[in-house]
Amino acid sequence: MKILVVEDEPPIAADVEEYAVKYCGNNLEKITLVYTFEDARAFLEKEGIDLCLLDLNLSGKNGFDILKETVSRDFHTIVISAYTEKAIEAFRYGILDFVPKPIDADRLQLAFDRFFGRIRIEGKGASYLVVRKRNENFLLPVDQVRYFKADGYLVEIHRHDGKIDLIEKSLNKLEQILPERFLRIHRSYLVDLGHIISYRHKGGGLYEIKLKDGTLLPLSSHKVKNLIQRLTVQFGSSYGKARDPAQR
Repeated sequence: MKILVVEDEPPIAADVEEYAVKYCGNNLEKITLVYTFEDARAFLEKEGIDLCLLDLNLSGKNGFDILKETVSRDFHTIVISAYTEKAIEAFRYGILDFVPKPIDADRLQLAFDRFFGRIRIEGKGASYLVVRKRNENFLLPVDQVRYFKADGYLVEIHRHDGKIDLIEKSLNKLEQILPERFLRIHRSYLVDLGHIISYRHKGGGLYEIKLKDGTLLPLSSHKVKNLIQRLTVQFGSSYGKARDPAQR
């Protein structure tokens, strides 16, 4: 994996680098340190990364500007900042985690554990996603999304109004930052549970779900049990059996 550290204080940047090397182990391919807003922007314009470790105060310039420009791309961001009052706003942009300064090694390790999918840090998840159109970034409230569909290296965002937007983040990365009401029902689909009206067994190993607007989506057989559990928690103990005609 490739990591970019954006931190204007070289001693702190060196500490972050040391922690990252330790926590990534053999997974780390390359780590780059930059100390200015301009260098961070220039680097990200030409290089691909997997993780950005970002300070919000870069010699008086706002790290949020980098976050707003890049959050639609297919890498995660962990903010490391003394400005803890900015944490809520940062999470709304879809960052993976917020680690306060002074850096606590154990807390930073938790952030890396989350990146590698070893744990899930509870939280409300992103309030909106940043979608790039015609070289501009637009904010899309997550509440406007019915489901996500993988489309090659991009992901389609299917909205309530029928419009479709594209985002570079993979379904795996979206799962890590979205509110818990979004559930992976298939390798290519991630759905808001609130839009599911029913599911059914089509025969053999084939299943599908139906959304409130009538849309039918494939449901992987190995995802059925988890779907029932999640729907039961959200809608009541009778939901699962009542919604599956094969179980009536």
